[in-house]
Order: sequence, then structure tokens, then C-alpha cells
Amino acid sequence: MFHHTVDSFNCVTLELENFSGTEDQFLVELVAIIEVSRVNSRKLIWIDLRDALTRFIPICLNHGFTFHSCRDSATRLVLKLQEDAYVPFYPTHTVGVGGFVLLDGQLLCVQGHSAASSPKLPGGTVDLGEKIADAVIREVYEETGVSCEFSSVLGFATRFPTNLGYTDIYFVCELSALNRDISITDTEEIKHASWVDIGHYLNGRHISAFNRHIAEMSMQRLGLTQVSQDSYKDPFAKQEIFWTNA
Repeated sequence: MFHHTVDSFNCVTLELENFSGTEDQFLVELVAIIEVSRVNSRKLIWIDLRDALTRFIPICLNHGFTFHSCRDSATRLVLKLQEDAYVPFYPTHTVGVGGFVLLDGQLLCVQGHSAASSPKLPGGTVDLGEKIADAVIREVYEETGVSCEFSSVLGFATRFPTNLGYTDIYFVCELSALNRDISITDTEEIKHASWVDIGHYLNGRHISAFNRHIAEMSMQRLGLTQVSQDSYKDPFAKQEIFWTNA
């Protein structure tokens, strides 16, 4: 029978990294784990099939599994063993960040290569598993060369639909600049980076209405600060917590 684990939600995850058997062997072991899981009143069975193991997808589908999600490295399938079992939905959101960096009355801005590009906050997409605070610091540095410290989440906005029908969540974060020197690393996306007088930015006709509104709201600096989790122990500790400092 397949090696497997049972999580705290009473769901089974098959571990197939070392499986090198035939289709017939896969079928025998799959049927066995399904039967044992039903006897033990498990709720779900998860399977991640990578590379050559994807040839077993038809066998899984023939035994009640359905497609759940797909990433670069694997296709994930799931089998509901109980009618009311909850199946977590696949990711539906992408997360972006923008850095509001104001120093001596000047706002750090970038422009892309497109002719229609106007000055905006530096930022980009949060990588899988990356913290929001780390992502915005990284993106600002890659696009401008300015090193920063994280201060707070000033606000966020959502947009739907974006690429492939996802919802985009865009966090605007206040950062404190540690230097002023401009040195663009991400030259594929960014053509120009500079410090712009905040008054000029807010009154400039070439600034999009959305970016101007973000800057106006960010000037109030009523943001959510990052909360330390060092003072307590929690088996379900969050990756990040932001809370009002009012």
C-alpha cells in the first residue's frame, strides 16, 4: 500500500516520490489505500503526480478522483471519501505590492518602457511563500536600487478579473529609505526611476487617477503595522500579522 500521511483534518496525502511501479501495481495500491481510508473514516485523499507519474492520471480519474490544481512541478488530484467533506479551493488570487517611499518631500517613482507608462510606485508580485514585507522591500530594491525598511501596510485594493480570471490584491506599504542612490536592477520592466517632488506628483496631469489617489491617501499614514509573534507560542502561528496602531 502507498506510503501516506494523515493530517489534522483527517485527510490522507499519498507519498509517491519513490514509486516506480507499473500501471497494474499502481492500481492495486490505489484501491488498497482507498479501501483503508474509507474504513478509517478519512475525508479526502490527495495525490500529487509529477513528471512520469502523470501517466497514472486516467487510473485516478476512473476511481473517483478529480482534478484540483496544477503547478509547474505537479498535477494535484483529490478524492472525496465523505459527501460533506470540505475540499479547499485552488488559489484564486494573486498578490501584488507597491512601496510608498517618501523622503524629504520626494516620492520614489518608477516608469516602464511602454509609451503610455506614467510614474508610479515601485513594486511587483509577491512570490509563493514570500512575506508581504519582504516582497515590497525586494521589489523596491530591484526596481530602484534603494534599500528600505518596512514601516506599515497603508491599504490595499482588489481588481477582477486579471490574468486567467484571477482576482488581484494590491497592497501599498510605507517604507523608510536607507539611501537615495538610484540603480535599476530590473531593467527589463523598468526604464526610469527617480525621486519626484510629492506636490508635483499629486498635481501632475501625467499621473493616473488611481496612483494619485493612492499617494493622497498614503500621505495620511494611518496604516497597519507589523506585529511580532515572539511573545506567544501558537501551533497555528501566522506568517505575518498587521494591525492598526491607532
